[in-house]
Amino acid sequence: MKLRIKFKPRPRRFLNRTESCLNCEHHLDISDRFCSYCGQKNSSKPLNLKELLVEFFAGLISYDSRFRKTISALVFRPGKLSKEYIQGKRIKYVNPFRFFISTAIIFFLAISWMNSDSLKEFKSTSEVEQIENDENFNYEFDFEENSPAYKIADFIKTNPRTNYAEAVNSLEIEETVMNQLKFNFLFGYARLKESPIGFLNFLLPKLPFFLFFFIPIFTVFSSLLYIRRKIPYTHHLIFNYNQQTVFLILLFFGTIISFISSWVWLLVYVFYLYKSMRKFYNQSRIKTVFKQFIIINFYWISALLVLTSLSVLSIVFF
Repeated sequence: MKLRIKFKPRPRRFLNRTESCLNCEHHLDISDRFCSYCGQKNSSKPLNLKELLVEFFAGLISYDSRFRKTISALVFRPGKLSKEYIQGKRIKYVNPFRFFISTAIIFFLAISWMNSDSLKEFKSTSEVEQIENDENFNYEFDFEENSPAYKIADFIKTNPRTNYAEAVNSLEIEETVMNQLKFNFLFGYARLKESPIGFLNFLLPKLPFFLFFFIPIFTVFSSLLYIRRKIPYTHHLIFNYNQQTVFLILLFFGTIISFISSWVWLLVYVFYLYKSMRKFYNQSRIKTVFKQFIIINFYWISALLVLTSLSVLSIVFF
């Protein structure tokens, strides 16, 4: 008499499962649908067109869902997104840094496109109008005579298509980092006077990144207001990135809906900021209004300092 042992076949849904992740080789159980280490789907099934399309649309729908939830929480529930994000509820929201930089790039591209006609009109102005416009850029630096900066500025006037190496050889000045910075700035400033629109075209694409790096600097000031509460710097940073995203959205609507005064949009943002601070920092109305007033002043001071620095750097590399 033969003893027959029947083994239960592996369930159909487990047929293409593996015991190690194909991406990171992390150990898996065949019941695991996804890798717990890297998140990749646990499947050894060959990739076909159907699987590729399903994966594409699944990712697209997932992003749209996160985008919708992020916009909804950000616009209609001031402070909620920042608070929930730092509490760990992150998978359903778009990363605040990525969302901000995407919004900033789209905003400046849209503004540039909407004002393209104005830029064309600026380029096509008559010679008399162009001379009048150039009067805004006719400032001359008062350097000490015979100083390296004076010699460089004078050399650039007579040789507008020169370079640093030619200036060093012709003027017989010492080749130092400081002298090169002086040359780059003065040469860039000469080009700015020659072509203001060219400088604007050079500067505008960099403004989103200016904002991205400006906010961490501004956050240093804003976090000082709450230093006694010992809130981590990154929490303030997330809050400020979300606030700046809303500011850009309102600024965009203020640009396209021109029949509503810009002061109305500014008041809307001030009220939104107040509600966000109340929700996020959970302080009394009086304290919130007082700190909001200080933060707004810090914001403009920080923006002025960083924008001035960006403009100087842009002239150096123009």
